[in-house]
Amino acid sequence: MSQGPDDPAEEEIPTSLEDAADLLYGVGREEFIGVRDAMVKEVRQAGDRELAKDIAALRKPSVAAWVANRLAREYPDEVEALEELGSSLRDAQEKLEGDALRQLSRQRHGLINALVERGRRIAREEAVRLGDPAVRELERTIGAALADPAAARALAGGQLAGGMEAGPGLGEGGISAALGGPASGARPARRERPSRPSHRRPDRRPQRPRPPADEVEADEAEVDDEVDDELDDGAADIRDDQETREREERDRAAQERERAEQEERERRRREERERREREERERAEKAAREARVRADGLAEQAREASEAADAATREAEEADETVSDLRARLDAAEDARRAAWDRSDTAARERDTRRREADRAREDADTAERHARTLGVRT
Repeated sequence: MSQGPDDPAEEEIPTSLEDAADLLYGVGREEFIGVRDAMVKEVRQAGDRELAKDIAALRKPSVAAWVANRLAREYPDEVEALEELGSSLRDAQEKLEGDALRQLSRQRHGLINALVERGRRIAREEAVRLGDPAVRELERTIGAALADPAAARALAGGQLAGGMEAGPGLGEGGISAALGGPASGARPARRERPSRPSHRRPDRRPQRPRPPADEVEADEAEVDDEVDDELDDGAADIRDDQETREREERDRAAQERERAEQEERERRRREERERREREERERAEKAAREARVRADGLAEQAREASEAADAATREAEEADETVSDLRARLDAAEDARRAAWDRSDTAARERDTRRREADRAREDADTAERHARTLGVRT
């Protein structure tokens, strides 16, 4: 009986946890459990119970982690650029390079916004609801990749089961908690953007050559001998499936608790941010009021100083007029003084002349009297 191209029998069974995780964290989010359980059965039937146990422990990714894994697969260059940009930001912060830091911060916001927008598009195309909490978790995960090189490599590996958040609690423990698989580095670079993976798993290893016909007959002869073993394996499968469902239920409950805790932390951060913004706004308003009062006081002082300056100007102008009038009167008095002195000099000269003439007249009179007396004596 021929088998179709999508028959599981023709699909390659993973031989390592890395291959299994790389496959599982690339399928649709709602397909994760079904593909993982089918893979566990196939690996167990292939005889690798340890690997099957490890695959069964792989956690279903949160919505944000699923989107981050798809971004790592579809936009590897942009995701891998986060590590280099984060390193440049840290160097600029250490060196206190303001201009470079501002430019790199703009690049940081632009890259985060671009990746989140592409994540929204992927979610829409896959009919996955990417709500605000998931968007915030995705933004925090990308921010953690910018803050920590190990987180950047974890994001680029495309095997996240949960989100990451930058801060003192990140470290290796936080990154390990976010990882679903063992990947810790970038996926191999791709020249072209890959198509979206479907429920059918792609081949991860070279196809093995078909065995000769005689070997096929020998294998069929061994089927009867394996029936009892398969019955035992079936019972073990039932137990493992029950454990898988219980583990998945615990994972879902843990994710719900983690989501609730993240929302509570986000709510507290939001309230703290609003409180700081409110206090800052109140301080700014108080400073504005005080500045307005100071400005009004200075304006009043300036008005009074302007009035005093105007009054002083008027007084100076009046003093200038008084000085000008007094200077004119002084000039006139000087002229009168000089004229009076001139007249005084002329009168003094006239006086002296008249005195000399009077002295000569008296002398003439005395001479005449003496002569007259002389004539009288003679008579």
